[in-house]
Amino acid sequence: MWLISLFKASQLLIQQPLTCLSAFCLKDTDTKGRFSSPVLDVTEKQLIIERNQTLQLNCRGRWELQWVLPSGTPKVHHGTQIEETRCGKKNNQYCSRLMLSPALAQHTGSYRCRYRQKHRKQASVYVYITDSQRPFVKVQSEIPDVVYMKEGEPLVFPCRVTNPDAKVSLVKFPFHPIAPDYRNIIWNSRQGFTIRSPTFFYIGLFSCETIVNGVKYSNKFLTHRPVNKILDVYLNSTGLVHTLQGQMLALNCTVTAEWNARVSISWTYPQKANGSATIIRRISRSRTNMLFYSVLTIPRLSKADRGLYKCHVTSGPSKRETNTTVIVYDQPFIRLKHRDGPVVHASAGQKSFRLTPKLKAFPEPEVIWLKDGMVAAEQCSRYHVDRFSLVIRDVAEEDAGIYTIHTGIQQYGLFQNLTLTLVVNVKPQIGEKAVSSQQPGTVQRGSRQALHCTSHGVPPPQIQWLWHPCPPKAMIVFIFACMQEFIFIFLFFSQTVGVLTVGEALISGIYRCVASNLMGRDELDIHFYVTDVKGGLIASLEEEPREGGELRLVCIANRHVYSDLSWYRLTNQSPTSEGASVLGGELTEGQFSHTLYLLLKNVTAQDSGTYRCSATHLLTGEHTHLDTAVHPIVVTDKFIFPIR
Repeated sequence: MWLISLFKASQLLIQQPLTCLSAFCLKDTDTKGRFSSPVLDVTEKQLIIERNQTLQLNCRGRWELQWVLPSGTPKVHHGTQIEETRCGKKNNQYCSRLMLSPALAQHTGSYRCRYRQKHRKQASVYVYITDSQRPFVKVQSEIPDVVYMKEGEPLVFPCRVTNPDAKVSLVKFPFHPIAPDYRNIIWNSRQGFTIRSPTFFYIGLFSCETIVNGVKYSNKFLTHRPVNKILDVYLNSTGLVHTLQGQMLALNCTVTAEWNARVSISWTYPQKANGSATIIRRISRSRTNMLFYSVLTIPRLSKADRGLYKCHVTSGPSKRETNTTVIVYDQPFIRLKHRDGPVVHASAGQKSFRLTPKLKAFPEPEVIWLKDGMVAAEQCSRYHVDRFSLVIRDVAEEDAGIYTIHTGIQQYGLFQNLTLTLVVNVKPQIGEKAVSSQQPGTVQRGSRQALHCTSHGVPPPQIQWLWHPCPPKAMIVFIFACMQEFIFIFLFFSQTVGVLTVGEALISGIYRCVASNLMGRDELDIHFYVTDVKGGLIASLEEEPREGGELRLVCIANRHVYSDLSWYRLTNQSPTSEGASVLGGELTEGQFSHTLYLLLKNVTAQDSGTYRCSATHLLTGEHTHLDTAVHPIVVTDKFIFPIR
């Protein structure tokens, strides 16, 4: 028996005795660390032998060895022999010999020798077993093999050949040859054709073709792009499903997936063990995807059918599920009651307010809302019915009233009503603030005054009077015997009137009316200036002027209302104060008023004319004028007459 072994890349065949191959005449050694990996008796990476010859490979290593053969080469076969022995000078090594006779084309492939306990430590050689009548390792067949094109992975057409020099071409059906470019399309005799970045072009029927001695041989492949992506799972009812006993239940689980997807749909439900449901499946295609339907139907529901229903979807490793809960009622019903009591509160100016009682019913009832006995939605465009609720937008005070909800299930003759009272809370508003002039302003000393403060709000506001003296000091509550506070509550109009009576006006100051409720507060300040000058400002002569005598003009102004008192004389050249010069005078200050005296001595006819007292109003900043005419009287022995 002879062995064929390849020693050079020129594929030279040399016959050797079975005992030892020259490339495997290894030196026996006990050196520690040698044979960390097994060693074959060939140094080349590949061998080429012809069909029906004998293949022998020898392997040596430190530990027990085993062989890994190509998929077409069975270990247990009458033509396959493996001999294992201990070797080395001290028999401290392991040797294994593989013999394959006769070697056939389907035995082409990688032969590996490895340690039995350390699989990563191995040595290998690729062996081509040429056969002119079988250029492909796989036998030719008219039925194509399926190759899978996976997303993000290269596509391989595994048309391995028995001769490394075979000329093979890749053809897409029917006549579309594809040439290797060694960038994206790569040919390798040990693997076949590899497409590194396959596109949809590579979906279809392909063949690897070669010609030997004028005969055409081929391996056929059908590419399949497995798609496991589940785009969407939809259940026709994902919320709670309410139904009546004896009615039919139909749940539709719809799955959207990509083309070429294979989807499995299953159900779990309360009565699955009893088979109470029937399931119908159907598939349809759209231009972009596949639709898978599974319809679960229970003709007559019982209380035992209530519970959780799950639709399970699988596509390869992808899994999705959706579910719903089915509630089965014995009979139709309406249960209606108050949510927070019969009286509810809203606030004026609120953007939106919702009247929502507690309503539980099946089937869903018809709902009508009334306000004060009339259909609410017809009364105001701001009212809107949202299922069982009445929504009021931009809440106003006039929205307060009696609201009634009518519910009914006509087909079963069920009806129920509920009444609610809506109270709209309103921030207090003081009516007197709308009046441009707020009295009293100046009041006569010792007079009796009544200060009014009328407020409106919901709930009815409370009135509190505050006072601070002039000049301003810290605000305090002023309580004394001459003040009385009266609060009148008119329930229908929700108005509160506070009257503060000052029995004798003796002290100047500012009275503040504060109206408050839970919505807020409003304030009104009333200026209360006590004066001993009627009207707050007067100008006069103390006595009739006489020629040659003294003229005394008096200008008196309330100290809390007027300031900057001055006297002017108006002439034809200066008919107004602006053009006249200030005459001066003597100013005295009293408790309630200031007095400016103007004294003219030795009055003559030239002093005749109009004298003006001017003052500045402290609140408005306006100038106030009072004019006094002066006409000295001429005194003679018999007559007294004024000088004109």
